[in-house]
Amino acid sequence: MRKALSESGDVILAYQMNGEELPREHGYPLRAVVPGVLGARNVKWVKRVVVSDEEAHSTWQRGVAYKGFPSNVTSWNDVDPSKYASVQELPVQSAICVPSTGSTLDVSEETIEVSGYAWSGGGRGIVRVDVSSDGGETWHTAELGRGKEQPVDRAWAWTLWTAEVPVKPCRGANVELVCKATDASHNQQPESPESVWNLRGILNNSWHRVRLNIVEEDDE
Repeated sequence: MRKALSESGDVILAYQMNGEELPREHGYPLRAVVPGVLGARNVKWVKRVVVSDEEAHSTWQRGVAYKGFPSNVTSWNDVDPSKYASVQELPVQSAICVPSTGSTLDVSEETIEVSGYAWSGGGRGIVRVDVSSDGGETWHTAELGRGKEQPVDRAWAWTLWTAEVPVKPCRGANVELVCKATDASHNQQPESPESVWNLRGILNNSWHRVRLNIVEEDDE
């Protein structure tokens, strides 16, 4: 209720998209747009709004699809979803968009430009993105771009970033690029997916990794 009614919550019932009638695949006639939370909560095809003191009985709310299960749950046998909290806000995350995995890097290059996006749930703004070109041994702070102007408590959209990082390519080896983001609450991404593993496979916000192939100019 606080989120839905707050002026700073920015929740709307959308009937248009880009100035035109909302397409059916996007939720015609009405779609709830609830920024900062899991996409499944942005309900499509809304016909009525009901105020209740309990969760909706939809399988998307009460089933296992978007529940936060611990790592010790390794089978659905005897699992009671009602005993586990539903996922609402998502953890801080980031990804490398350029270059992509499998791209080539000349052995003579000394730096490489890396770019991507970062985002955090609950409207928490991105305050820093760190990028590594050696698998996380050393780090370089990226420059935040479009999206950094958002309020730190109402940052609903991606924050784009770029970084020029030094590389030491070695023939016969790979270069591994890594990125990690920090949000306004100073939450950071974990190093590996093992620490956040769950049976549903959701909420994995571990460091994003991109491996580049090393070539010499004569190999191309």
